[in-house]
Amino acid sequence: MGERLGAMISVQFAPSKDKLKGMLEELNTDETLDGILVQLPVIGVDRQELDQFLSSIKPGKDVDGLNPKSRFIPAAIRAVERLVDIFKITEDDRVAVVGSKGTLGSRLIKRLKDIKVLAEGFDIGDDLIKLNDFDVIISATGDGGLIKGEMVMDGFTGIDLGFPKGDFSPEAIGKASLITPVPGGVGPMTIVALYENLADA
Repeated sequence: MGERLGAMISVQFAPSKDKLKGMLEELNTDETLDGILVQLPVIGVDRQELDQFLSSIKPGKDVDGLNPKSRFIPAAIRAVERLVDIFKITEDDRVAVVGSKGTLGSRLIKRLKDIKVLAEGFDIGDDLIKLNDFDVIISATGDGGLIKGEMVMDGFTGIDLGFPKGDFSPEAIGKASLITPVPGGVGPMTIVALYENLADA
C-alpha cells in the first residue's frame, strides 16, 4: 500500500531492548526519514518500558502519534473517531473505555471528550461487570477475551482495538448489535489514518 501512495517503507528488526533504543536514536537523526513507528505489541517489553520507547520518537516523526508530545493524532484514535461517526455514537450514549491507563486508552478518553463523547475509564483488574451499564464499549487492552458475555448488555456496540486477539470473548460478541472484528476491523482503518499522518509529516 505504501508504494502505491508513493511512500518508501523500510522495516527494521530489533532483537533486543538495547538494539531498539539505539535504532530509534539513529532514526530520529536521519533527515531522509519523514516517519517512524514501532510495531505493537513489542514482546518482552512492559508498559513503562514501551512508554519510554514511544516517548523517545521525535514528535515530528511520530506518525503513529503515540509519543505524548507528538503533533499527530494517534492513528488508532483517528480510526476510532471514524467508527464513532459511522456507528452514530453520540453524547447521549454511555461509553466505556477499557485499557484507560494505557498509552492509547488515556489519550482516547481525552480525544472523545474533544468530540463531545464522554467516556468512563476501566482497566485490567477493575470490576468489569460494571460494563453492563454501558451502551458502547471501546477496548484497547490486548488481553484476548478479557470482556466476557456476562459483562455486557444485550445490543451493546463494541469497538475492539485488541491485537493479536480481540478483547471481547465470543459470548460477548454474540450479544453485540454492532462490533468490529479482529482482525479486519479497526486495524485497516488505523493503517489508512497512519498514511494520512505520514502524508502530513
